[in-house]
Amino acid sequence: MVTGYTDVPYNMGEIAQYVVTDEDRIVSEIIGAARCYFYDTCSLRRHACLDSSAEYILRYIKGQRAIVVITRCILMELASHSGVLNPEYIDYIRRISDYGITVLVVYEESFFSVMEVCFGTNATINEYLCWAVRTTVGPVSSIKDMLKDNPCVNKEVVCGKGLDSSGVYSRFFQAARGVKESGDNLGEDLLAICLQVLSHIPGEPDWKFCMITDDKGAAAKMDRIFKKVKHAHRGRRIGVFSTPRLAQTLYREGVLHDRESLCAILGAGTNGNLSVLGVQQYDIDSAEITLTKDKLADLIMQPDGIAIIF
Repeated sequence: MVTGYTDVPYNMGEIAQYVVTDEDRIVSEIIGAARCYFYDTCSLRRHACLDSSAEYILRYIKGQRAIVVITRCILMELASHSGVLNPEYIDYIRRISDYGITVLVVYEESFFSVMEVCFGTNATINEYLCWAVRTTVGPVSSIKDMLKDNPCVNKEVVCGKGLDSSGVYSRFFQAARGVKESGDNLGEDLLAICLQVLSHIPGEPDWKFCMITDDKGAAAKMDRIFKKVKHAHRGRRIGVFSTPRLAQTLYREGVLHDRESLCAILGAGTNGNLSVLGVQQYDIDSAEITLTKDKLADLIMQPDGIAIIF
């Protein structure tokens, strides 16, 4: 792993009582949850800035009988080069837990154990990882560079050789986390891969697995993955929530009613105007719309004001 990043923050003990890290319980929580919300780094940072308005987000998640999932690469990004989680992140994780929502901190390779509950052979489970990597990794990325430097891992997840092994997930994800660098897109790439794998669990509905992200690149990647994968290898649809779309959902479903709290959530962790992808009343196609948080709040509160896509 590049110096400055660690998958176990130096102050991990400060969140230990609020999160689940035991693999057996992780498996049962993911299988048993009605919905799983996977936090991307950018959105957790934004929501950690909220004061009492965060309760509306937590109320919605709990009402969905959902859990919150933080993968190890996302935790690495939250701890950044210092290797230490900021107090506001610790406090937000505590608030989620205190609200009665289970928070999982998961090594990405642990999703092999989740898939193992549903599929009978290692080869089948590993093949889903292969398809996810092939459809997620672009020509220029940290993972692409890692695969060039790790021929054994490349042989397994790109060429699809030796898929009877139970260690393919561990070798791939550990090697990927090991090349984490500042400013790369590793967190969103690994998150997209994990969600694509989990979307193949049989019997689950669309949107069982959701990503909360304010990174337009991450959202676009999830959309491209679903569209370009052949139908035979396509799993259930993954839900993608930006903070504005989540705020719109809270208002439309009656979780949130007052304008002040709506503005607080929309503006969390941001300065200046907001840019959303949406459709206004007389639009035919979606477009990028830039406006203040107050104006966006007004549109959300109007019956036909705006439909936020991202």
